[in-house]
Amino acid sequence: KELLGYPMGSFAEIFEALEGAIRDGGGEVHYPTTVQRVVTDGGRATGLQIQHADGTSETRSFDRVLLTAPSSIVPRLAPELPEEYTRRLTHVQYQAAVLIVLVLDRPLTNVYWLNIADRTIPFVGLIEHTNFIDKSLYGGNHIVYLSNYLGKESELYAMAPDDLWQRYIPGLKRINPAFDESWVKERHYHREDAAQPIIGLDYSNRIPSLKTPIEDLWLANTTQIYPEDRGTNYSVRLGRLVARMMIGEAPVRMWWE
Repeated sequence: KELLGYPMGSFAEIFEALEGAIRDGGGEVHYPTTVQRVVTDGGRATGLQIQHADGTSETRSFDRVLLTAPSSIVPRLAPELPEEYTRRLTHVQYQAAVLIVLVLDRPLTNVYWLNIADRTIPFVGLIEHTNFIDKSLYGGNHIVYLSNYLGKESELYAMAPDDLWQRYIPGLKRINPAFDESWVKERHYHREDAAQPIIGLDYSNRIPSLKTPIEDLWLANTTQIYPEDRGTNYSVRLGRLVARMMIGEAPVRMWWE
């Protein structure tokens, strides 16, 4: 049975706990560090070529490598992957996410989660977190999350944040005619190119395997949690499974097998 959870203090609390557990176990966390490519030798992954914040690059050796990047950029990180596996990666298409978070001085609605199917409103979800969690945890402010999932060819995807906001205002007034821009204390814009893999016909037969054809190189991302929908809990489950496979504690398989 699924339960709806809310990480108090945002997902940063979870990330900080994960980082602490890694360091306590003798591991290292490097950021901001860019992975440029997977280093291979004789058909086996032996490490990563990375770039530091100051622009310098180096090669780090590892026993095994797990990529959690979107499938669309994996061929660039691992160009030695064979054509058939690369085809599976590039076949996957993603919906992008364009998000605006509002900090308001008063409530916008009395609803926590509002899915919007009206095509005349230019966003698809309005989530007012402070109708689920008390506003006292946000300094007395009201937090509204406006979500939009769209293709990169969409006009809204390419809009500058201020222009997108102006496009959204009439939609907010449709939901609450009393809404006024003076209610907005802060406004934050975010965009993610690979937010949601698009599941098409015969998708299950085209999912890339967790263990790639390059020895000791593994892949785990949201394209592989099918037939479940995307979700943090499914990503955690997949991560645990592939970690056990990598150290030999579980047979190599897809999670549903």
